[in-house]
Amino acid sequence: MSKNYSSLKAIGCSIIGHHYQVSYKVNDHIQEICCSKCHKQMTRTIYGKIVPLNARQAQINRTLNDVDQRRKQARTQLYS
Repeated sequence: MSKNYSSLKAIGCSIIGHHYQVSYKVNDHIQEICCSKCHKQMTRTIYGKIVPLNARQAQINRTLNDVDQRRKQARTQLYS
């Protein structure tokens, strides 16, 4: 039953459109987003395009987040 219900939600999203919410903020420009209706995961690129989230994109996002966190940490240590 849940599979049929999920597929109905996906059909609804294809007709009406997705309702995206930010599920993970990578940095100031890149976000991972998820549809609150059908739970389809997407990511927003540095160019502003929304693309499907696959394993490669997820790894890129995690690496970018690590670099961003290290940069922010180094900046706070420098100015402290």
